[in-house]
Amino acid sequence: MNLYKTHIIHPHTHVPLIVYFNQTEGFVSFERDERVLKAIYNVKRDLALNEQFQESLRRATLLCQTQYPLDTLKQAEQFLLKIGIDEKNIHFEQVYVH
Repeated sequence: MNLYKTHIIHPHTHVPLIVYFNQTEGFVSFERDERVLKAIYNVKRDLALNEQFQESLRRATLLCQTQYPLDTLKQAEQFLLKIGIDEKNIHFEQVYVH
């Protein structure tokens, strides 16, 4: 399996996400970056109680429930550009799966 990932902050919800591109299956998927969220909560405890941020987390969860069909890593990068991710923040790394 050829799997790539990058870490982003969603430009509209401001939720940290991990973006996976599965080149073998031909899709992009999203996952909330729980490790970064935990770090944010440790620094800014009131964010866990902020209703607007919690609504953003719910919207991010909906985003994570969908796979987006794409054929190439370049298409995955262009997809992220279209949703508003700055090009300098897109750094796909290959993930080695055993």
